[in-house]
Amino acid sequence: MPTADRVYRGGTIHTMDPTRPTADAVAIHDGTIIAMGETDCAAVTGAATEVVDLSGRTLIPGFHDSHAHPVLGGLGMAECNLDNIHGYQPYLDRIAEYAEEHPDDKWVLGSGWYGDVFTDGFPHRRDLDSVVSDRPAAFTSHDAHGTWVNTRALEVAGITRKTPDPDGGRIVKDTDGNPTGLLFESAAELVTGLFPSVTSADVERALRNSQKYFHSLGVVGWQDAGVGVLTGSPHDSFHPYVSIAENGGFVSKVTAALWWDRAVPYAQQIETIKERRAAIQGVDGDRRRGGLQATVVKIMLDGVCENLTGALKRSYRGHDHEHGLLMFDAAELKEIVSGLEANDFDVHIHAVGDQALKLAVDALTQNDGPSPERRHQVAHLDIADPAELARMAEAGIIANVQPLWARRDSVLVDTKLPLLQEDQQSHHFIFASMRDAGVRLSFGSDWPVSSPDPIWGMHVAVNRTAPHNDPHGQDDVAQNEPLLGEEKITVGQALRGYTLDAAYANGYDDVSGSVEVGKSADFAILDRDPFEVDSVDLGDIVVETTVSAGVVVYQRA
Repeated sequence: MPTADRVYRGGTIHTMDPTRPTADAVAIHDGTIIAMGETDCAAVTGAATEVVDLSGRTLIPGFHDSHAHPVLGGLGMAECNLDNIHGYQPYLDRIAEYAEEHPDDKWVLGSGWYGDVFTDGFPHRRDLDSVVSDRPAAFTSHDAHGTWVNTRALEVAGITRKTPDPDGGRIVKDTDGNPTGLLFESAAELVTGLFPSVTSADVERALRNSQKYFHSLGVVGWQDAGVGVLTGSPHDSFHPYVSIAENGGFVSKVTAALWWDRAVPYAQQIETIKERRAAIQGVDGDRRRGGLQATVVKIMLDGVCENLTGALKRSYRGHDHEHGLLMFDAAELKEIVSGLEANDFDVHIHAVGDQALKLAVDALTQNDGPSPERRHQVAHLDIADPAELARMAEAGIIANVQPLWARRDSVLVDTKLPLLQEDQQSHHFIFASMRDAGVRLSFGSDWPVSSPDPIWGMHVAVNRTAPHNDPHGQDDVAQNEPLLGEEKITVGQALRGYTLDAAYANGYDDVSGSVEVGKSADFAILDRDPFEVDSVDLGDIVVETTVSAGVVVYQRA
């Protein structure tokens, strides 16, 4: 047995290993856990071993995010970022200030707006015109399904009252037929294709900055839910990912979910993703130390309920003939899934509405269902029919959910719930029902759609109310009135969703996600024990240290 490089002791260690839920010490050597418990750790402690006194703090497995968009998040941090504020006037003030500070930018670009701050839930070009009128401006919504542009941007893009909706998208128009400045889904590409070019160096910089941000939150691994050219995005993120991996730049465990581009013919797309997987496999290293793998393909099946593009079995309330938008019909989806399974890919399907969920489960369970080694997953499941949950459990399909959304914030109360029928509302983010049905729950953030802070996500999963410090959940309802309180889950279940089960969804549970001998030394050290604090204060816990494969990648100042 080698001598330990470092031993952590003097606090509580929650392992996520059901055979040994807690420990009082852990020893690591060369990035790998070699011993657990005071007795065994003492046996591998030598003169050169660094002994870290936890001083009563809590050590847990490092978090994994099973659904994020760190390229978009990283690029957003370099533009006019509205993520950390909430309000109509604060948005306009920040945009005006940014435009003034960047007079030479040909476009004023940014992201992160929430619709609930605008009249009727949607921004208008005249709002943006009031602060930027001299040049085109475009701002992506926090959920990335809508783009808000000013009048100058519409002019540059040639969008008029006569411009038809593109396939898979919608140009919002007023009662007179004039475009309002809001572009949904693929309609955004009419504008994003005109943006100043984003270089590979820009994307690499964004990814490296995102990795640092993740580390500050205790996140040691993530699944990028769309590596390639996403709908509405002007850049291809694949080559920057490979470049960073080739240069050993990922001190994290990263899974690239390759984007299924609906604009590319089926046979060509299959060959492209196979080539991309092979290119990434060519830079594989020691999985315990991190790196990059491409085992998953991401398919966008529908949109979101807030803009009536989430695909529902029943119509939206007040919109009797509107059932949402499907990017693929049932036959197309089944063909794609069959082709991916035949080539040994896991499938990750975006399905927000219950009709999209049904089609996703139909496709993933065709031909007697997926093979046991497949880690198919459906993302979001905003509205889930319990009948589909039973089918998911039987087939081993993962529910890849975003717990931070399951609270009664103003976005939900003002812009989403009014569109849903009562029975749809009762099946809204039903995490406990998923658990009780036997569905594996894997947690992700969908960042930059919402914060990637796992502590905040755990808080909402456990309380069904907003964390105290979340700027998008500061009203009394969000803070104090649970959303479907019976759908709460326990702290242990929430922690598992962000550690072992998220690592499973990402394909790294063999080397990460729990504190066990033989696994990578991936830890987050917290200032308090999540199992001991009052649940309403869970979101106030702070990550003090993050360790990835034995390397201290973040230390709170």
